[in-house]
Amino acid sequence: MENLGNWLRAARQAKALSLQDVESAICIRARYLEALEAGDYGAMPAGEAQARGFLRRYATFLGLSAEEAIQRYEQSRQTQQAVAPAVQIVSPPAAPPRPVDLAHAHRRRLQLVVALCAVLVLLIAGTWLASRLNLRASRQPATGTETAASVSPALPETWRGSTLLPPATPLPQPTPTFVVLAEGGVTLSLQAEEHVWVRVIADGFIAYEGMLAPGAAPLWMANETVVVETGNGAAVTAIVNGQSQGRLGERGQVSVRGWGPQGEIEVELSSGR
Repeated sequence: MENLGNWLRAARQAKALSLQDVESAICIRARYLEALEAGDYGAMPAGEAQARGFLRRYATFLGLSAEEAIQRYEQSRQTQQAVAPAVQIVSPPAAPPRPVDLAHAHRRRLQLVVALCAVLVLLIAGTWLASRLNLRASRQPATGTETAASVSPALPETWRGSTLLPPATPLPQPTPTFVVLAEGGVTLSLQAEEHVWVRVIADGFIAYEGMLAPGAAPLWMANETVVVETGNGAAVTAIVNGQSQGRLGERGQVSVRGWGPQGEIEVELSSGR
C-alpha cells in the first residue's frame, strides 16, 4: 500500500493545488497539511485526535476516501512505533571520577587552622593591650593624689592648716587704657552679662534708666560727661570710646562711674535724679 503522505501529495498535485490553496479552502494551516504529507503527526497541537480530524477533512477535500485515509494513518503509526525501539541513543561514557588529592586537602585544612589560630592570638593581644591602657589611665588620678598626700606631711608643722599658710599674692590687673576721640566728646556702651538695673546720665540728663538684658550693648554719646550707675557692678562691663574699661564693680555692689573726653572722672552716687 502506498505511503499515506505520498498518497495525499499525489492527489493534491493531480488537482494542481498548492498547500496554500488547500489552506484557503478547508481552513487548515499549510504547515499542518505539510506535516500530514510528511508523516509528522506529532506536529499537531492537540495530538492524535487533531491529526485524525485534519486527515479526514483533507482526504475528503481531495476526493479520497476518509476511511481509507484513517486506515493508512493506522498502518503508518504502527510502522513508526515498530521502528522507534530500534533507534537507540548511545550516550557517551561518563567521565571517571577525579581522584581525591588527600595531601592537598590536608594542607588546605592545616592552613585554615593556622589562620584561625592567628586571628585568635590577635584578638587576645588586642584585648590585653586595651585592658592595660585602661588600667594605666585609671591609675593616673590616684597617682597624682598619692603624690600630693605624700608631700604634705613633709611641710613644717607650723604651716599645716589654712590659717598658717602664707597669704596668696594677687596678680596685678592690667589698667584699662582710655582712648581720646579726635572729634571730642565721649561715648559709652554697656555689655550686660545678666539682667541688671542701670542708669545712664549724659551731660547731666538721664539718658536711660531700666533693666538691661544679657548680651545687650546700647550706645550713648555726651559732650562733657557720661555717668553710669548699677546695683550689681559685676554684671555690667563698660566700653568707653570703643575701649573696654572692665566691670563696674563686684557682685551685688552698688557702683557708679563716670568719664569725660579726657578719661575717667570721680563721681558720687546720685540720690535719685
